[in-house]
Amino acid sequence: MVKQERAERTLRRIITAAADRFEENGYSGTSLDDITRAAGVSKGAFYFHFASKKQVADAVLEHSHGLLEDLIEASCAPGVPALQQLIDLTHGLNRLLHTEPTVRTALRFHRERPDVEPGFDHYTMWNEAIEQLLGHAAEQGEVRADLPGGAARVVAMVTLFSVESLTLRRVTRDQEPARRVTDLWNVLLAALSPGGPDALFRTAAPEPCEAR
Repeated sequence: MVKQERAERTLRRIITAAADRFEENGYSGTSLDDITRAAGVSKGAFYFHFASKKQVADAVLEHSHGLLEDLIEASCAPGVPALQQLIDLTHGLNRLLHTEPTVRTALRFHRERPDVEPGFDHYTMWNEAIEQLLGHAAEQGEVRADLPGGAARVVAMVTLFSVESLTLRRVTRDQEPARRVTDLWNVLLAALSPGGPDALFRTAAPEPCEAR
């Protein structure tokens, strides 16, 4: 049991270190030496868990994919308006991008690596989630009936790339990124909601569960 726990800690350390190095230097600019040095492990310890740099990069993608999948599932709260779920999902993505190096690295991989496995496609998963929530919002009368075709794809693109840009710019003040997401939704609601920006939706980030 002790050996298993130690191996799991080492595995997590390697994945985190790899994500940090890949985020900083890109896939091609990161060597196995960079990863093992950042993780504080030997080459032997690395090869116990991974056969290659690509394999650890896939582990980074898999970890990030799981985090995003969990976020999307958690956002679908019963009794909460679909448009509010969508707003909260965007704030959740912002939080993930500022706290989880594997998520930031995964999106960099999508921009730089054409060989990302289809099963780890973050963009498709995000687009499908936004399309589903916006569809539910339309059914519930939360968005304008005259929205043009392709509105869901535009909302998915605008939210994802806007939130990602906050991370790329390295905004460091604690509340600033969340305020930018709030500003984004104040603008989007003016275009999406029949009630405009004054519709009864909270555009600020939800309070953490422990603060409720």
